[in-house]
Amino acid sequence: MKVKAVFINKPGEVETRWVDYPHKKENEVLIKVDAAGICGSDIGAFRGTNPLVTYPRIIGHEVTGIVLQEGAGMPGNIKKGDRVIVDPYIYCGHCYPCSVGRTNCCENLNVIGVHVDGAMREVATHPAHLIHKIPDNVPSEMAPLAEPLTIALHALHRANVKAGEYVAIIGAGGHWSYGGIKRASLQGNAYSDRYCGRKATLCAKAWRSLCAERR
Repeated sequence: MKVKAVFINKPGEVETRWVDYPHKKENEVLIKVDAAGICGSDIGAFRGTNPLVTYPRIIGHEVTGIVLQEGAGMPGNIKKGDRVIVDPYIYCGHCYPCSVGRTNCCENLNVIGVHVDGAMREVATHPAHLIHKIPDNVPSEMAPLAEPLTIALHALHRANVKAGEYVAIIGAGGHWSYGGIKRASLQGNAYSDRYCGRKATLCAKAWRSLCAERR
């Protein structure tokens, strides 16, 4: 039995082709993919500017789907037939970065769609403990945005932004930065270079306006 998958064979060459139906391990789940986002890293893989990608590679790490088969270690609130979103990277859980909660810095990190094949295919496997249930009120086509949104939330968390404070989001060009703008606007005021058509610096006009308001 075969399923369709999206490959980047080499920089500049994308192909949809048939691959073998995946067979999951005991600690994995089998997922029928519903939706997948296209990330900047996927574009980098296509352009050949992402040095971590090896080719050919099935892309896709912003992925949601329906659990077809359960696996050992799956969260207790998830069962067969539930809609889930996957963690975009696989970490060991044993190295020092993992032990202090920095799983994104895992010494044995594998990002799906980069180091290992991703989930831009009809059916995919994923570690059972690295999936999250999608709330009923979130459409499947919107759920992949949870991954870039977490980047924005992480930035706000590390910056320790408080309600009423001003933030400047520099280089605001993607979904994650837009999410940061939206979240920051709920807490206070956000100024971004996005509306100035620039990618690297906060526009002078917005910065002057901010300074004037604070005086």
